[in-house]
Amino acid sequence: ILPLADVLTPNLPEAETLTGEKIGSPAEMERAAKTIFAMGPKSVLVKGGHASGDALDVLFDGREFYRFSAERIPTKNTHGTGCTYSSAIAAQLALGRPLPEAVRRAKAYVTTAIRHALAIGKGCGPTHHFYDLYRHGLTEGENQ
Repeated sequence: ILPLADVLTPNLPEAETLTGEKIGSPAEMERAAKTIFAMGPKSVLVKGGHASGDALDVLFDGREFYRFSAERIPTKNTHGTGCTYSSAIAAQLALGRPLPEAVRRAKAYVTTAIRHALAIGKGCGPTHHFYDLYRHGLTEGENQ
């Protein structure tokens, strides 16, 4: 099924399972992306959210590597970030953006959603997917 994927987005534990290797550095993320790419997807984005330090992701499109980094946000409310990120990438691609630009925009979106995550209940809460709409309102600009 991997050859049918335009973009495969494994997190670090998933990438380790797919490659059978421990991943602990950006160079190892690149090696994993290249190894997974050889399994058939058109591109691979290894997501480093499970690592310490800044949240670094590595994209390999078969020709070159791209790195996307964002400040790690101290919150337990990160439920759904992987699905949000993948969906945002798909949406950006549907708008016709090139893959590196789609990933850059999607990373910015998910980082904002994490930064403004909702503290709901006692466990890991969700990210705030609609923070920009919440902050600006649904009708901003209609009367301008």
